[in-house]
Amino acid sequence: MKLIIDADVLADFVSALLGPDSEIAVHDLSNPAASLRIIRNGALSGRDVGAPATDLALRMAQECSGEDGGHFRINYRSKTANGQSLRSSTLVFKDEGGQVRAMFCVNTDDSRYRRAWEAVQALLPEDLSHEGHQENLSASVDDVGLHIMQTALEQFDVDPKRLSAEEKAQVVQELDERGLFSIRGFVARAAQTLDISEPTLYRYLKQNRD
Repeated sequence: MKLIIDADVLADFVSALLGPDSEIAVHDLSNPAASLRIIRNGALSGRDVGAPATDLALRMAQECSGEDGGHFRINYRSKTANGQSLRSSTLVFKDEGGQVRAMFCVNTDDSRYRRAWEAVQALLPEDLSHEGHQENLSASVDDVGLHIMQTALEQFDVDPKRLSAEEKAQVVQELDERGLFSIRGFVARAAQTLDISEPTLYRYLKQNRD
């Protein structure tokens, strides 16, 4: 069953349901640089309408596209610009061709519950592992792109310009999978960082996508 839902009404409903500890964000991915179109309780992440798509949003847009792609991702960790940890879930909306066009996101501050859990955990004999952050909620599209590049290059211990041609092609593939090149201007930035020409970068992209 398919329904037509007003995104503003849905955001108001879910926000009222979950309360002030949950931020509701709706992204229109036709413009990744300013994709945030609707937000409720935006003080949690410090974002407002016009903020860019996150690093994870760009990656999900790639991974979830197509009939076999997923439709949602729940209970992953995100981090605000000021370092606050949130629990996040995202539902994607696709067009008739299977391309992800919009996202409905819920970011929840669990700190009150975590403090209660930590008090209980202190009484338990075993340690619990803590999953790392998977998303950064940025107010600047440049920050999103730079974070994607930094994450892709962290696996190498040398200056990016000194990587081998094979390693540079590997980096370009990872940046493509993370959705970096959907952000305007980052083809040139990535090429400059890797000390390659833009035609070379496009050649790597073609090799990876074929």
